[in-house]
Amino acid sequence: MPRPRPTQSFVRPRSQRLVKGLHLNMFPVTKGGMGMLVSLLVGPYLPFLVGFTREDVRRLFPYFEKNVYEMLRESGYLHIQATKPDTAGCGLNDSPVGLAAYLVEKFSTWTDFENRDLADGGLERKFSLDDLLTNVMIYWTTASIVSSMRFYKENMKENIQKRIDARVGVYVPTGLAAFPHEMLHCPLPWARWKYKNIVSYNYMARGGHFAAFEEPQLLADDIRQFTKKVEKLQ
Repeated sequence: MPRPRPTQSFVRPRSQRLVKGLHLNMFPVTKGGMGMLVSLLVGPYLPFLVGFTREDVRRLFPYFEKNVYEMLRESGYLHIQATKPDTAGCGLNDSPVGLAAYLVEKFSTWTDFENRDLADGGLERKFSLDDLLTNVMIYWTTASIVSSMRFYKENMKENIQKRIDARVGVYVPTGLAAFPHEMLHCPLPWARWKYKNIVSYNYMARGGHFAAFEEPQLLADDIRQFTKKVEKLQ
């Protein structure tokens, strides 16, 4: 007999018992429907009507340039890994220079898109070369780049919008740290469509996609203040 699929009424109380709180520094929400469309049309001109702040406007617009075109420039890896992970992965497993080039490039552009225009990619603005090499060596010594790439294909072989995790809201206390150079910015009104109990939402002063690596102190401080808020709720 097939097992029943979990429903929202089942997932909500169970998640609240097992998880006391959730802190995220990447939280894109893409399923906003008409509400997202209205906020995109009105937001640049009358942001307060759709709950946007001036910082949201600065980070979001012009929308197509910052969200569509930039993602097209940066998502080539995703298409490769979601369709042909073994083809690229086996080559990377055989070449330390190829592996380093494939991985380290992300630490340049995903830290700040403007690093694309720098001769050295701006790598040492946030990282030491030793730290970057350590990251590469984790994949090289364990020969694990192929399995890490297969993760994308395994998770994207079906419509991700129809999966249970896409259709069910998050009801535990949630803290969101919005870093200015994250690949996609998600304003608080959009985040509320997915995360139903946001107790902390902060615009971070610096940092991008690799927040814990780039700005460990900023992220740690935000997690601490969030944890204190959650503890008061218990």
